[in-house]
Amino acid sequence: MPRISRRAALLGVVAIAAAGTARAQAWPQRAVRIIVPLVPGGTTDLIARAIAEPMSRGIGQPVVVENRPGANGWIANDAVMRERPDGHVLIVNNVSTHAINSAAAPADRPMTPARGLVPVAHLGETPQVILVPGDFPARSMAEFIERAKAAPQPLIYASAGIGSYQHIDMELFARRAGIQLTHLPLRGAGEMVTTTLRGDAQLAEFNLITAQQHLATGRLRALAVVARERLPQLPEVPTTAEVGFPELTTALWNGLFAPAGTPAAVVEALHAQATRVLRDTDIAGNLERQGMRLRPNESQAGFASYVEGEVARWTALIRELGITIG
Repeated sequence: MPRISRRAALLGVVAIAAAGTARAQAWPQRAVRIIVPLVPGGTTDLIARAIAEPMSRGIGQPVVVENRPGANGWIANDAVMRERPDGHVLIVNNVSTHAINSAAAPADRPMTPARGLVPVAHLGETPQVILVPGDFPARSMAEFIERAKAAPQPLIYASAGIGSYQHIDMELFARRAGIQLTHLPLRGAGEMVTTTLRGDAQLAEFNLITAQQHLATGRLRALAVVARERLPQLPEVPTTAEVGFPELTTALWNGLFAPAGTPAAVVEALHAQATRVLRDTDIAGNLERQGMRLRPNESQAGFASYVEGEVARWTALIRELGITIG
């Protein structure tokens, strides 16, 4: 076997590194696809489409949004994790499709979003509201708990499905309140809305964007906002901390992710582009008027740290509550 000199080996390493840098600097070489793991029309889809065209102008290539729903986000995540890590296929995940899926995945699952994707940029978050039908007698969280304790059968809460953040939040609420509730898992936010409006569920947690129109008509009533501070859109509604449940702080956050192994230079370029878009006053103002809060991180590392904390938080909650998913 021929011997390789130390100088030749070093030159080889330098050449490989230079080639990697050149590939990173050449990004993007073609259209960029942003996959949304949910159906069109929700907040995750909304923000993906809001950033796509401005990003396209910034990078000089088309940015195309594709919806690939199914299996609570696993279909899209599994596909993107297998894509070539070159920055041309990305995914916009949210708290359920990324953090909860990673936290709840069985130990023998070969890949999860936490292991197979690299966080790029925090795109925004939508506060949540705990609601009852407009004709339900309880006008406060304390009154709801009293009625739940006195009811001959457990009251029903609706969620977007087993393992959704609404499912976990409402189980945590029931445990902390010392009440029994029956879980009604549905096939998404659309069914949650119609089921709660009909009164077939007596409690639900909606994002602010969905809730506002029904609160305005009186068909739903807010008991608390799932936030650390009151919302300017609902200034009279107390926070979960104010009504005795400080652990309920879930925000429907959305973030941009790339396949693990994407060159650091490409990840940084993507972060810079997404952050630039979110700081545009017209784009930001439009999203915030719809109920979204923008939280662009100063660095990609800052968002990565946030995501790591979210996965740890949901892992602890799922274990405490004994929730089995899948």
